[in-house]
Parts: sequence; C-alpha cells; structure tokens
Amino acid sequence: MAEHGGDGVWDDDSDHYGPVELGALGVSAGLVQRLRVWNGQYQATALSDFKFPSPEDERRWIDEGLQLAYELQNALPDIDIRYSHDDDGRPVRERRGP
Repeated sequence: MAEHGGDGVWDDDSDHYGPVELGALGVSAGLVQRLRVWNGQYQATALSDFKFPSPEDERRWIDEGLQLAYELQNALPDIDIRYSHDDDGRPVRERRGP
C-alpha cells in the first residue's frame, strides 16, 4: 500500500501494525529500491490531492504496484502479501501472476 511517508509496505499483524522497514525484510536490494521508487511516485502526487497526471499514468502505476506485490510474494513465500490499490482483496498468492 502506498503511503505518504516510508517505503510502501505495511504489516497488518495485530502485534505490529504499520510501516515495515524494507531493508529488514531480507529481500533483494533491487526490489527494495523499486518499491521505494513506486511509493515515491505516489508521494509525488501529494500536491495534486493524490491525483495522477492522467488516467493512463495512474493505471501504469497500479499495474506496476501489483507486479511488485507479486515479486514481494515470491521473495517472501511464507507471508501473505496483499495489494491495496485495486478491487481484488485476495492475497496475492491467490491471484494469477508471475
């Protein structure tokens, strides 16, 4: 889930609800960087009421986020990853993806 600050990954466990430090997850530095860039694109919309320049830009951002969620799920197979920027509330592992 993109957020105003942080890296765009949240833990919704009742013992630790809130942003996750990406470096502590044990995933590749490349994935961490790409998640930070993706979240930064969302943060860059802050001055526009979180509206993207065009519907196409928003669609690309949503699609990229889902791709990143699939990659995060593949990197962390024992954790349920969910993606919050579309209408599918299922865990990513239950969706079709790479």
